[in-house]
Amino acid sequence: MARIGILGGSFHPFHNGHLLLGQYCLDKKLVNEVWFVPTGVSYLKSGIKMLTGEERLRLTALGISDHPKMSVSDVEIRRPGNTYTVDTLKTLKEQFPEHDFYFIIGADCLFSMENWYHAEEIFAMCHLLVARRDGKSRQEMRVKARELKERFGANIRILEFQEMDISSTMIRERIKNGESIEDLVPKKVADEIVKMGYFEGD
Repeated sequence: MARIGILGGSFHPFHNGHLLLGQYCLDKKLVNEVWFVPTGVSYLKSGIKMLTGEERLRLTALGISDHPKMSVSDVEIRRPGNTYTVDTLKTLKEQFPEHDFYFIIGADCLFSMENWYHAEEIFAMCHLLVARRDGKSRQEMRVKARELKERFGANIRILEFQEMDISSTMIRERIKNGESIEDLVPKKVADEIVKMGYFEGD
């Protein structure tokens, strides 16, 4: 049974933080592969002007193109209506019953996902690998992980991954200001953003 890491997000755009987190999970042999899943219509990001699902899928595919143990899934952008993690996991488990799924998230999600749609089913269907984010301490994360384990039976591992000061918002701001993003995204992603003129008018 292969251990598959699922790393979801808007990827608006995909950046080095996403890539390095996925690579960390591979290097530490926590998972055998990492599947990046760009969101479709996220009920959490309504009101934000987004690139289309196909555009974000293409940028993500370019970002991981040199990493054979990484792939990108269109499971969410193909689904009509709002995107819910519980539906994504159900679909993947139905399509790939031979795999064991590990949901890779940041600490911000750890502290909010008990309020997600059908959270109890999410905890039942996958393991959680949690990276530091938003300045949360490992002690705070461990306390929350214990709480979720007691309440939902959640299987949670706190990663030693070094928190990175990089975000898609920062990248979009740099582009809007005419600044370089080459240190923040894979080169193929940077080249495609320049070629297509993405985010220049945001």
